[in-house]
Amino acid sequence: MATINASVSVNSDIMSYPANINKTMTMKKAGSCHGLEKTLGLSYEKLNSEDVVVLELAADATASKACKVYIRNTGSDKSAFFHVALNASAAAAATVQIIGRLYAGDWMLIPWEANGTGHNITVAPSTAETMTIEWMAFVE
Repeated sequence: MATINASVSVNSDIMSYPANINKTMTMKKAGSCHGLEKTLGLSYEKLNSEDVVVLELAADATASKACKVYIRNTGSDKSAFFHVALNASAAAAATVQIIGRLYAGDWMLIPWEANGTGHNITVAPSTAETMTIEWMAFVE
């Protein structure tokens, strides 16, 4: 049985705050010691300032199931970024939660309660130039 692992390595040479962090985790099913085994595949979206992408999952994703989402800005323009938010749709505008900005080459991996009822992840570019976002969800 295959499982999905994620690794991160952070090394800092800043003298006042040196850091050397190397962590690996197995993405696990909710309430289980068994690893996640499915992905929805790697997706790419080309966007400009007029576009917004709402990351959505299949109907079988529920709050009781584990889900992780990976998002990356594939660009090289250091001044352009993607706004990343939860609930940034017109229907849920009152409950928007800003996650942050993904600048060129930045990526994130977060747990996601992807049940489709007010937990959408929205990605919007900061510029009129075409930008590409890469994303993948890991699910039960």
